[in-house]
Amino acid sequence: MRCLILGYGYMGRTRHQLLKGHSAVKAIGIFDPYIDPKKENIQQEYLNSPDIPWDAFDAVFVCTPNHVTAQYVIEGLKHCGNVFCEKPPGRNWEELCGIDEAASARPDHTLVFGFNHRLHPSVQTAKAFIGKGGLGEVLYMKGSYGKSGGSKYRESWRNHRATSGGGILLDQGIHMLDIFQFFLGPLQVVDAVLADLFWKCDVEDNAYVLLKSEKGQPAFLHSSATLWKHTFHFEIGCQDGYLTASGLLTKSGSYGREKLVIGRRQFEEEAFALGNPREEIIYFDRDESWQKEIDEFLQAVQEKRQATYGTLTEAKQVMALIRDVYQRTQRG
Repeated sequence: MRCLILGYGYMGRTRHQLLKGHSAVKAIGIFDPYIDPKKENIQQEYLNSPDIPWDAFDAVFVCTPNHVTAQYVIEGLKHCGNVFCEKPPGRNWEELCGIDEAASARPDHTLVFGFNHRLHPSVQTAKAFIGKGGLGEVLYMKGSYGKSGGSKYRESWRNHRATSGGGILLDQGIHMLDIFQFFLGPLQVVDAVLADLFWKCDVEDNAYVLLKSEKGQPAFLHSSATLWKHTFHFEIGCQDGYLTASGLLTKSGSYGREKLVIGRRQFEEEAFALGNPREEIIYFDRDESWQKEIDEFLQAVQEKRQATYGTLTEAKQVMALIRDVYQRTQRG
């Protein structure tokens, strides 16, 4: 399979490393007019031309800033039919609708969006405890995901509305919304507050979003660029216990060691444990989420089918939530 990578920032480099070692990949091309291929040591794979040879590739990986994402996804669908797109799937709902239209014209295509967080080991393990896994059905969820911004936060394209489409909700919060839907199914926005409390970039640096599922299960998200201690944390209350995931396996390690706490409900017959049940803690040391995404996408391309996760339907569901939040708060 011949794969084209558009954009060679952090995610482009990540996908490149994984594709180089994949048995199904026979050739890789890289297009990014803003890098030095010699400095990146990718001279042999670099496409040194303003015209992208779309038809020379079987699959396209779109790893670009948000303002050109939709354009490249649509072109990739038109010429190759198989596209892997990093989140978010465009700057806004309208751009995703354009992608949807292009995808409908290629029923033979494979289109995947990179929501890798749902594939992290703490999330996947938590999922196994739901329902018949021992803790019963979900009663509620709440999650906090945030970072400190950093000294160059205001300079980043991610925090300029024309380029990014939104702030921390679209950048990071989208992952937690996807996790909520992974456990609860389709959601709707009940209320939301967006604020630019510290960075003053004309995009939100904090988002507070209250949602509910079709069954009435509530979920609450705090997405923030003013969490001076990097945080990834979510809680799931269940009929027969609870799950708490915290930490995230990342290259920097700044979110802490990834772990899952499992607590089982105990009532009056065990008075000493009432309100303070015994807990089990599972630690995770290996993140295979990027690899799983690549493997599933390439296998789906080979089998000429849609992938089992990161689908267009899931992308539309989460982007509809962000659209509704921005409309409710008159942002975006």
